[in-house]
Amino acid sequence: MQALIIAGTESSPNIIFDAEKNIFEMKGESRPENAKAFYDPVIEWMKNFCTEALQKGSLKEKVVLCVFFDYFSSSSAKYLMNIFARLDELHKNNIPVEIKWIYSEIDIEMKESGEEFKKLLTLPFKFEVVK
Repeated sequence: MQALIIAGTESSPNIIFDAEKNIFEMKGESRPENAKAFYDPVIEWMKNFCTEALQKGSLKEKVVLCVFFDYFSSSSAKYLMNIFARLDELHKNNIPVEIKWIYSEIDIEMKESGEEFKKLLTLPFKFEVVK
């Protein structure tokens, strides 16, 4: 499966989804003018990845999606939930997946956002604080 790499901008996150190298990262700001246009290809890639994984019934390695946002808009949150929900399906089918939610030690709101996502999903969340 071809990797999805989107360079971040001032208003959109850097995204690396590379199944071959087992790298799954979303980092930066997420407040694109058109969240749908930005996230549709990301969700499509994740949908295809998850479909393949479910058909195989396993993956070579555990999928760890590293999420490190400085900020994300409410419109972005809807799309993030869609991505997380697809990974949640893998988890429910005994395919090892987790979210690594990284946040700045001074950004309590970002920590709380991760905790809110965690409440809505069954997949494991690990929280990591950076200084």
